[in-house]
Amino acid sequence: MYCVGCSAQNPDAGVFCFNCGRELFVSPAAVAVQQSTPVTDGIPMHPPVSRQSPESPAALAVEAIRNEYPNLNGVGGWLLWFCIVTTVISPAMVLVSTLSHPSGYSLIDICLAAFSMFTGVSLWKARPRALRFTKILLIIQFCIGALLLIGELINSTGDSSASSAADPSGMRMLVGSLIWFLYFKKSKRVRVVYGRSI
Repeated sequence: MYCVGCSAQNPDAGVFCFNCGRELFVSPAAVAVQQSTPVTDGIPMHPPVSRQSPESPAALAVEAIRNEYPNLNGVGGWLLWFCIVTTVISPAMVLVSTLSHPSGYSLIDICLAAFSMFTGVSLWKARPRALRFTKILLIIQFCIGALLLIGELINSTGDSSASSAADPSGMRMLVGSLIWFLYFKKSKRVRVVYGRSI
């Protein structure tokens, strides 16, 4: 059986996931198979008494997606691209920018890059709290993008010559974080790999 927290495969008789320690749930189909086992040596085989609760509707939906799309199991596609961007590309760009043009905000940029790397590695390894870290990262990026956009708008209204050469980084960050948030909310791969959406 697969763990709904980290998608690791566990023995059918397991109670807790050997990878993340989360409690495993027995699917109703597995219980039906156990109850329909034949009599062995004149002694009826009864299913073991389980203290596990039945699966929630969300867990059943994830299991149905896993059965329908077996190729979605594992980090790949757009999820892999997000992991590469947050782990490698974005921190490298911040490091180059900080070294070439140090400013008063360099420490904030470095801290955000470090958190971005931590989030990317957590997603890559499918850790239980990876989606929580991703949500926090996207909210931070959305807020920073909104603040940058407001600053750009204020600067462009104050100086008409600066409006033609305005830096669109705030809008890029705002739209990018919103698109990724919607991806993590709606993606079938995210639900299969992490057992839930953001």
